[in-house]
Amino acid sequence: MKWEDARSIYINKWILFEAIEAYSKDGKRIVQDLSVINSYQEGKEALKEYAEKHKKDKSREMYVYHTKHDNLFIEERTWIGVRKNG
Repeated sequence: MKWEDARSIYINKWILFEAIEAYSKDGKRIVQDLSVINSYQEGKEALKEYAEKHKKDKSREMYVYHTKHDNLFIEERTWIGVRKNG
């Protein structure tokens, strides 16, 4: 599904989606095809489900985004390994 299609189906909602086809360009993730996992009224509900699913499978490229946005803007972040001991 394209972002435009998701916006027309899930009007004014938070959605949790998985990137099916995506690539990196100029520090951004460009999602060409996505699969909606669920939709929500509240962002905190979406983030909670994202955290649960991400904990189970970190290999999936999932995002939470609101359909009020005309375009997806996903900035890539480079994580440097600072971890809590114990």
